Amino acid sequence: MVQSHNECNVLMRWSLHKNPGISVIQFLGKRSLGSMLLRAGFAVVLTAAAVWLTLRLPPYQTQVSYSFFTAAVAASAYFAGWQAGLLTAALTALVTAWWLLPPADSLAISDRGDAIRFLIYLFTCVVICLIIASLHSSRQALRDTRDALRLSKRRIAYVERHAKVWTWEYDVRSDRVSWSNLYGNNVSRHEQSLRDWLQMVHEEDRKQVAEAIQRALQKGEFEARFRIMMGDSQPRWLLGRAQLVLHDGQPAALVGINMDASVHGETDSESVAQPPAAAAS
Repeated sequence: MVQSHNECNVLMRWSLHKNPGISVIQFLGKRSLGSMLLRAGFAVVLTAAAVWLTLRLPPYQTQVSYSFFTAAVAASAYFAGWQAGLLTAALTALVTAWWLLPPADSLAISDRGDAIRFLIYLFTCVVICLIIASLHSSRQALRDTRDALRLSKRRIAYVERHAKVWTWEYDVRSDRVSWSNLYGNNVSRHEQSLRDWLQMVHEEDRKQVAEAIQRALQKGEFEARFRIMMGDSQPRWLLGRAQLVLHDGQPAALVGINMDASVHGETDSESVAQPPAAAAS
């Protein structure tokens, strides 16, 4: 667990280095008084910058440009959360109504066109904050899913290494087999065509394994006892089981496991030395 936690920390530091914006989001996303004040300060700074830039666009007295205000709201929402985005929208709206729109020093807006543009700006700000909040939520869900998948792979690798059970999958559409490394300290994944994978099966068992796969594509269940050849090592007896996965009613894949027959009770020489059909007869 300590090693897994350290690996997650290293991965997080790498991702923050690759995308500095994420580090700001995560830091500002903490629910504490300090982070709330920091978000508020971030919103105030962006509001002040947007107002200064807007005042630099003459003539601002006749028609207010909301371009810099909108950019400030989007930046606040992205880097400091949707709350900061709404705060920036509220601050810029107050500055606009009180100072930039006639009559000055009043929240009232005398011109109907200015009022309509002002309301459109506020609506746009709300939409921007909602979109960015949804984006952050989706990204967080994606990170959580990746973390869960990474943890699940580590668990599977641990079980495979110590229980002598290895996963495999046959993709019907691509006609390729993906399987985990059968022996060794480090469990790894391999992928090759079904024809190449069958070449690893002992020549005396190859035909019955191929027939079992074809039978499973029709009946939904795969089971075969066969020998596997791993380089120059002695052949190992495996007991393979798999289940058919359908997609739109059509065979899509066989997903299953291979078990070391010598570890899982298949020690009887007669039962091990024969394929399932022959043993049943």
